[in-house]
Amino acid sequence: MTLVVALRGSITLVAMLILPGWFLLTWFDAWHCWKGLQRWIVAVGLSISFYPVLFYWLRFALPCVTLGPYKMLALLSILGGVAAWRTRGHWSELFALDSLEWVALAIFGMTLFSRFWTIRDLPYPAWSDSLHHTLLTQLTAAQGQLPTTLEPYFPIPLGQVHLGLYSLSAVVEWLAQVPAHTALLWTAQALSGLCALGVYLVLDRKVGRTGAVVGAVVAGLLSHQPAFYVNWGRFTQLSSQSILLIAWLMTWETMALWRRRAQVSNMAILWHALLAALLTGAVFLLHFRVAAFYLPLLFLSVIWELSRAWAKDEADAGRLAGKLVTAVRGIVVVGLLSLLVIAPVAWDAVRIFIARVVAPPPVAASVVKTVQQQYNELKWESVPVLVAHVWLLALAGVSLVFCLLRRNKLVLAATLWMASLYLIGNAYRLGISLLDLTNLSGVLILFYLPIGLVVGCAAEDALRLTARRWPIQASRLIVACTLFAGFIASHVRVTEIEPYRYFVTPPDIAAMDWIRDNTEPDATFAVNTYVWLPTSPHGTDAGYWIPYFTHRRTTAGAMLMPLADSEYRASIIQMSSAEEHLVTDNGALEELRSLGVDYVYIGARGDFSGPGLNPVQIAQSKQAALIYQSAGVSIFKILPQ
Repeated sequence: MTLVVALRGSITLVAMLILPGWFLLTWFDAWHCWKGLQRWIVAVGLSISFYPVLFYWLRFALPCVTLGPYKMLALLSILGGVAAWRTRGHWSELFALDSLEWVALAIFGMTLFSRFWTIRDLPYPAWSDSLHHTLLTQLTAAQGQLPTTLEPYFPIPLGQVHLGLYSLSAVVEWLAQVPAHTALLWTAQALSGLCALGVYLVLDRKVGRTGAVVGAVVAGLLSHQPAFYVNWGRFTQLSSQSILLIAWLMTWETMALWRRRAQVSNMAILWHALLAALLTGAVFLLHFRVAAFYLPLLFLSVIWELSRAWAKDEADAGRLAGKLVTAVRGIVVVGLLSLLVIAPVAWDAVRIFIARVVAPPPVAASVVKTVQQQYNELKWESVPVLVAHVWLLALAGVSLVFCLLRRNKLVLAATLWMASLYLIGNAYRLGISLLDLTNLSGVLILFYLPIGLVVGCAAEDALRLTARRWPIQASRLIVACTLFAGFIASHVRVTEIEPYRYFVTPPDIAAMDWIRDNTEPDATFAVNTYVWLPTSPHGTDAGYWIPYFTHRRTTAGAMLMPLADSEYRASIIQMSSAEEHLVTDNGALEELRSLGVDYVYIGARGDFSGPGLNPVQIAQSKQAALIYQSAGVSIFKILPQ
């Protein structure tokens, strides 16, 4: 990667993640309600939300309109120009940050640097989900709008797939002029580096700035999640989590404004409600399941605001009833606006989900049972991998007890949120299909957010205990220790790589070029396959990426295969089964040929889960001819009978 490309990518990401948000804040004249660094964080959250809402609504309301690099560049230029004009005379105020806010900026910069340093020698995204993430980025960029199907790569409809992430990665592909896999990886790592923004914002607004700095370090650097997501390609969930706490705080603040309606103008309340709805809706558009994780927080905010309205003016029943009605009205308005934001996709997504639950695809009962067991199985020794390392779990536990003893309301909310998430992860035990949204593993990897809130609150409470005798010294000591710990942790974060999950190597790229030039456009390749679930096979080396690099088909399909029709699913499972037979028996070549498979691809990485396809063994068969071999990559042509 050249310096010019890196610079172009950096400018693209900065412009994308700042300009739309500042336009919205200044256009609605809402930036005055936030102070210092808070404004910039809210602007980033609004910017991330802007793209999925724009792309979904354009596809829904104006399907004939497509976007592209020049249109997007013009749009961002206009948004930035309007924001600059509306803040004229206040520019010095926008950059007036205190010392702790500059420390927080340094922490965010350190977090971002660690995320991009991690991938300096890993140019291709890892693991199974990254293939369809890359293909959807490519389709969005090529079509100029969010796709409705994974064609021409795979015959998979996308009505139940959250596509918001690709509105961001496609714009990066356009403006930075990089391939889809690079745009996806840059977008994901940028969002991963910004994961602590919401933790800082909530703590700074509700608790204190020292605690906010501590929470940002915990969520961004001390916790190995979500930095570890890069090994899993867990990018859509990451994108939604990056704005979850920002959306929560904005919605909470809007409900509070509505409760204090007599002190605030109606227009200001309406603008805040629109921005809160934009953020809340984007949480859903970026990842449907994360919206379910978000609902308990919204419920806690509603209870809090209603209790606050109830606590006011207890002696005056008439005024009390009026305040309650006003509070409820504000909650309903924000909720309806949020539903309006997600209207282009919500109905179809929910309808398809219910249809699949009520009338599931025809699969053998034994297979269904096996899938459910493997999907929901959780070994408790994996908790330090999924949640946090043991020392951080211990710190979070001590902080939780300390803050609850001090009756810290935010920690109480974080505790109830974690309990709700745990229940969501175990909802499958009820045997109600409509509640079986995810497994416990998918929930636990989110816990870095409440852990950051809890530890940050504990730091602030500890500071208050010593503030009477050593107010300045205590704050400086806490910040200094936190910065030192974050600096050490940043070096650890960049080493937590699982190499076997990175399938593509330079020799494979050379082989892909050869495939494009020397094989039929409609050819099908057998590739090393790992059957994660009985209905979800995926590749284990670069052969899995053949559809992206060469537009040829493979026996492995994609991880969205459960959304395809039964005939296609059956064909992929049958071909994958034949590929597994080929590992030990060359007789499977005839079965593969009868299924329409033309070639066998053995990548440089091979199969991490077992012996995999053996080029020496296959070469002994008269039904296969070695037509390419270089640097550990072998390609065989399956000969006619």
